[in-house]
Amino acid sequence: MRRVQVDEQIVGKFSAKTIYNRTGRTPLLRRGTRIRPSMVAALQRRGIQAIWVTDELFPDLEVQAVVRDETVNVTRRCLEDIFKSAKEKAPPSQAQALRLAAALRSLVDDILHNDDVVANVAHLRTWDNYTFEHSVQVAILSVLVGKHLLMTEDQLVRLGTGAILHDVGKVTVPQEILQKPAALTADEFEIIKQHPRLGWDLVHEGFQNIMPTSSIVVLQHHERLDGSGYPSHLKGDEIYVFSRVVAAADVFDAIRAERNYRARYAPRRVLQIMQEEAGPKLDASAVQAILAHVAIIPVGEIVRLTNGLLGAVTGLNQGHPLQPVVTVVADDRDEPIERDELDLRGTPLHVDQILNDWPPGLVNRVQEFTGIRSGR
Repeated sequence: MRRVQVDEQIVGKFSAKTIYNRTGRTPLLRRGTRIRPSMVAALQRRGIQAIWVTDELFPDLEVQAVVRDETVNVTRRCLEDIFKSAKEKAPPSQAQALRLAAALRSLVDDILHNDDVVANVAHLRTWDNYTFEHSVQVAILSVLVGKHLLMTEDQLVRLGTGAILHDVGKVTVPQEILQKPAALTADEFEIIKQHPRLGWDLVHEGFQNIMPTSSIVVLQHHERLDGSGYPSHLKGDEIYVFSRVVAAADVFDAIRAERNYRARYAPRRVLQIMQEEAGPKLDASAVQAILAHVAIIPVGEIVRLTNGLLGAVTGLNQGHPLQPVVTVVADDRDEPIERDELDLRGTPLHVDQILNDWPPGLVNRVQEFTGIRSGR
């Protein structure tokens, strides 16, 4: 199974997981359904950005979830409720705050009980609302980092709550600025830079008696260790430890995502940015935890290696983010070859490119090649 963008390329494929509506209660696409053109349009109208499909060349490949679907759905519902209030410039009620804190406790529990050394967090993004989905991703990333920094369960809940609320101030920023498909002007960027304080105003009032550290994270998540961040140009230890963790998770998720003004960065570029910013701008221990325990190239991705071979990621190697285990099926000319599992660790090879789908016609050619090799 692998995660794919919802477009015409998924027609004819089979869904590998049931897709639900935003509340997580009503199924929109059931597991095992063969996807028709009308379904693509319906999913797009519903705001579904990506789904899971059964890969034709790796039908038995399963991807371990970091957080249960049920936990993610409950968390999304709680966050959406708070975002709706924020759009009206109303702080979260105590009831909303308590529900979100309870959801984060379930999320923390899932992560604490997940034994994967390297986690496939990239597969969680489903909806087309970037700010909303990014918030969920950053919460999960932050809790994973906190887990490996040996934070207590209570600390992880407080960290995760601040993380999932970090961009709540953006709901008051005009959509034409947030979704602008080009570089922002200086004036537009100044408007964007107001969102930490706007978020603080909302969260501090709603969470001060429940989880006061949440509002600190919301206010400080764009601060940088060298003082180059905003809104207060804090430096080093002036920045709260939870805020430093969320800042690293925020950058990592943002540079992996495809945005309306740019394609997602190649894996090598993601690694380079994180390594360059560790120390001068981002907390080095948080960055190291991300790179060691979160997959830059998750299981299920179709990849091309530096020698041109084509295959799918079928395993991960801790400490070697660009050198996972890859099962290759085609050469550098996209011609089928004998299927072979390559552990890239310790070799000169690494992943050069992530592809959205197999090249046209390759699936049929590989299946025919496999049949001939097996004597069928």
